[in-house]
Amino acid sequence: MLMGFKVKNFRSFDELQHFSMLAGKVRNNENHIVETNNKKILKFSGVFGANGSGKSNLIIAISIIKGIFNGGIRTLINNQFYRGKNGDPNKDSYFEYEIEIDKKLYSYGFELNFSKSELVSEWLIDMTKPTEKIIFERDLKKNAIGSDIKEKNEYFNTCLKEMKNNNSDLFLLEMSRRLIMSKNNDVFFKDIINVYNFLANDMIIIRPASHKLLPLDYVSKKDKIIKYLNKMDININDIISDNYDINSIKSRMSDVDFANFINDFEMISKIAKVNSCTLRIENDLYLVKKDENNKFEVKSLKFMHNNSEYSFGAYEESDGTIRVLELLDILLTDNKVYLIDELDSSLHPLLVEGLLKLFLESNNTNQLIITTHELKTLDFDLVRRDEIWFAEKSEEGSTRIFSLEEFKDVARFDRKIDKAYLEGRFGAIANIDTNYED
Repeated sequence: MLMGFKVKNFRSFDELQHFSMLAGKVRNNENHIVETNNKKILKFSGVFGANGSGKSNLIIAISIIKGIFNGGIRTLINNQFYRGKNGDPNKDSYFEYEIEIDKKLYSYGFELNFSKSELVSEWLIDMTKPTEKIIFERDLKKNAIGSDIKEKNEYFNTCLKEMKNNNSDLFLLEMSRRLIMSKNNDVFFKDIINVYNFLANDMIIIRPASHKLLPLDYVSKKDKIIKYLNKMDININDIISDNYDINSIKSRMSDVDFANFINDFEMISKIAKVNSCTLRIENDLYLVKKDENNKFEVKSLKFMHNNSEYSFGAYEESDGTIRVLELLDILLTDNKVYLIDELDSSLHPLLVEGLLKLFLESNNTNQLIITTHELKTLDFDLVRRDEIWFAEKSEEGSTRIFSLEEFKDVARFDRKIDKAYLEGRFGAIANIDTNYED
C-alpha cells in the first residue's frame, strides 16, 4: 500500500510537498482504514482545487517512475523542474515513495536533474523496525554506494558496483531486470523485487486519454460488470462481441500510437499475467488477445439494453457509461493502487458518488487516489476528514498541498464541508472576476 509520497522541484511543486495516506485521529468511517504493522493506512484520498492548481501534477509526479521504468531517465522531458518565480534548472528534483508491502515498510526514492537528464541519487530503506536498514543507496555526485546488508551476495554487490557511476539508470530497475532474466528467486532479493513490482505493476494510473489499454476482459467478467452497472442505474444487461481486424485498429491510430499499443499490450500481458485486454479508441471498445499462434484476435464490444432486442456499439453509449466501464477495475481487483486524474470527467455527480460508495463499502484491498471537482464527495457521511486534500497555487506559481486535517476546528462533522469550501474557508478555489469591462 502507498503510505505517502514526497516531491520537490517538479512542475508546479517548488518546496518539498508531502502527501500522506496515513490516517489521522478521525473516528468516523473506520472501515476505510487498513491497519498493518502499527500503521493505519487509508484506502481512499481525494484531492480538490481550482483548475491549474497542480492537482494533476501530483498524479504525474507519482507516476513519473512509470516513465523511467519504460524509457529511462534520458527520455524524460528535460524542462519539468519548477519554472515559477525563482525557478532554477540547476536544482535537483526529489521523489520519494513510502510503501507498505507484506507488513514491511519501505522508503524508496531518487533525485534527478531534469535539465541535465541525469540521476543524482537513489535509495531503498527498510523502515519496518525503529532502526532503519539501508538496503542500498547511491550518491552519483560523490560516486558513493552503500548498504547495511551484512550478508554477502556477490550478484548484488557486483551490480551495485557496476552501477556506481551510472547516472542514467535506476539500480532498482537494473537489479530487478537481471533477476527476472536470470529467474533468480533468492530470498535475499525479496525486498528489491517487492518494491519494484509495487511501483511497476501495482500502481495503476488512469488519466483522460483518447487511446487507452485496460487489463480487463469485459466478456469473461461480464456478469460482475453488469451487476455493478445495474447498481449505478446503467441500463445494460449483456455484453457481446463481433469479429474485428487488427489492421482496422491500426488504421485508427498513428504509427507511434499503434507501436505504443503493441508494446503496452506485451507489457500488461506479462505483468498482469493476462492474455486479453480491452482497448479504448475514443468511445469504441475492443477486446484484444493473442491466439496460440501469437496472432492478434480482435473483437468489437457491443451492449444489450433491457428495453431493446438490438445491440449497441460502444460509440453509441454515453461518455459517462464508457467512463464508468474503464473505471470498474477498481472494484474487480485486489492489492492495487489506482490513481485517477479527473474522476468526475464525463460523469454525473450521482455516478461519482455511487462509484465511490461501492469502492469504499467493498472488501477489496485496493487504494484509490483521485483528483476531482465534484463537491458531492465533500461529505462526511461518505468520506473522512483525513481523506480530503487540497491543492493551491501561490502568486509565485508554486503548488502547496494540504489536508483538511489542518482545519480541525473549522471542519466540524456537523458542518456542510462543500459549502465551507466554496466560501473559501480552506482556500484552494478559483478567484473569478465577474466584473464586465468592454
